[in-house]
Amino acid sequence: MYARGILFGKMKYELGDHSFVRCPENGLVADIEFKTKGYFGGTYNAIGGVIKNERTGETLYELSGMWSGEMIAKNMTTGKKELLFNATNARHTPPLVRPLEEQDERESQKLWHKTVLAIKEQNHEAATDEKTKIEDRQREEAAKRQRDGTEWQPRLFRRVRGGPGGPEEGEEDLDWILAAKIDGPTPDAMSQQILSVAPILKGQNSKTHFGNGSSQNHSSNAQPAAATGNLIDFGESQNPIPNSTSTQQQQQPPQGQTPLLDLQDQHEPGHPVKRVDTFTSDLDEFVDANS
Repeated sequence: MYARGILFGKMKYELGDHSFVRCPENGLVADIEFKTKGYFGGTYNAIGGVIKNERTGETLYELSGMWSGEMIAKNMTTGKKELLFNATNARHTPPLVRPLEEQDERESQKLWHKTVLAIKEQNHEAATDEKTKIEDRQREEAAKRQRDGTEWQPRLFRRVRGGPGGPEEGEEDLDWILAAKIDGPTPDAMSQQILSVAPILKGQNSKTHFGNGSSQNHSSNAQPAAATGNLIDFGESQNPIPNSTSTQQQQQPPQGQTPLLDLQDQHEPGHPVKRVDTFTSDLDEFVDANS
């Protein structure tokens, strides 16, 4: 992020960086550059990029436009340009979050609440004090782990098992990956699996406290606690919702809640969808019934 107009004019923030989106299943990668305005030319909020086939190196589409306006995709084979997305009249969808009173101490929104309020009130001294309190506590906890010879482990994530031949080959750029199986046969089933990972919606209660992560002896194979059971109590049933949903019996969302995700099957007919089992590292393939 860049700040313009510090010395003169109106201050304005800019986004400037590269964003990469990869799909290992079909070998496609999107390289999107968020461009910054030049001193003597250019415009704000511009983007540029390409969509490539990593297996062949062929550039399939060229991307251009503005992330705050129209974004255009040009087919490099036919030369035809199509509107990819128009953000001008797009309606912002605020994220679904639980009320602050239901959040645990270490959840980001609650953890930084006092700092954010001070910034909004333009009380920079108070904002700095609140920020310093959080950072000092993190330093103290890190020093204690080092003295005790323990390694910090996230509760909800695990390290990526990449490298040549690894179950998550091609995802080495990620340090951590969600330690949960999201492989339901339907969008509703996947929504249930996501909702069983961590409290998201109002009324969901965490069975464990989101503290400073789990401290374990140094081991690269250590798995976080979240991978072995549910963290959520919906308050609807005495039986916890399982991590994975059976393909023979679809679970429905709790009464009064709508599915979090509205996913659509976007893979091409006849092409298998591959998923890696979180616990066994086995590679599963899902194909259409008619293929």
